[in-house]
Amino acid sequence: MEAANPFRAVADGKQAHEKIVAQIKDAIFSGTFKPGERIPSERELADTFRTSRVTVRSAILTLRNNGIVTVRKGMGGGTFVSKDLDEGEITDLLRDIIKWKNIGIRDVLEVRGILEPQIAYLAAVDPSPRQIRDIWDSIEELEASFASKRTFQSRDENFHKALAAAADNPLLSVFQASLIELLFKFISTIPWTEEEKRNITFHHRKIAEKVEAKEPKSARKAMIEHIQDMRSLLSHYSEGEVWI
Repeated sequence: MEAANPFRAVADGKQAHEKIVAQIKDAIFSGTFKPGERIPSERELADTFRTSRVTVRSAILTLRNNGIVTVRKGMGGGTFVSKDLDEGEITDLLRDIIKWKNIGIRDVLEVRGILEPQIAYLAAVDPSPRQIRDIWDSIEELEASFASKRTFQSRDENFHKALAAAADNPLLSVFQASLIELLFKFISTIPWTEEEKRNITFHHRKIAEKVEAKEPKSARKAMIEHIQDMRSLLSHYSEGEVWI
C-alpha cells in the first residue's frame, strides 16, 4: 500500500517558501522521513506543492543551511534527511549573536557558571561505568596534551562534553557544547603557565572523583570552584576586548 503524501499544495505566492520549509520540517520531525532517507525530488515537490522549482529550491537551501537536510550530487544523489543535527549550526548562530550584541567574555563565563554546575550535579546522580570511564579518559588526554605541549582545546572540551553526556539531558548538552566550543577557541589561544595547567587538571580530577562517588552536591561545588578559578585567570581581559 502506497504511503500517503504528507504534503499539501501551497501555490506560489506570499510565504510559499516558508510554508514549504514548515511542511518538510514537520514530515521529518514526525518520522515520515527518517534520518538518512531521501525526500522527493525538486520536481516532485514542485508538482505536489503546486509551486515553482525555484521556490522549492530556495526552501531546500534554507533546510540545508539549517543542517536539517544534505544535498548530494551525481548518481544516487538528491536531498537527504541529515543523520543528526550538527551543533555547529547552533554554535554559528550563537557566535553571530555574541558579535552582534558585543557580548563580553564575563557574560559568557556567567552563563557557564549557571549551566555547568548543574551539569556536574546531574552527572553525579547515577553515572554509568562507561560514562565515568569517558570522563577519566578525557582527563588523561588533557594531561598528556599538556605534557607534550600540544593544543589542549579539544581535550579540555572533551572533559566538559563527557560530563554533559553523563548528565543525560540532551538539550542541556547542546547548549553547553555550543558555548564551550566558542569559549575554548578563545581559551586555547592563551599561553598557560605550568601552575595554571596543574590547577585545571586538579579541578577536573576533583569533579571526576565526586561524579564517580555519586555525590551530586559535591560535584556541583567542585565545578563552581573550577569556574571561579577560570574567572580569576581570565580577569585581566577587559569587558570590551575582542575575544571571538
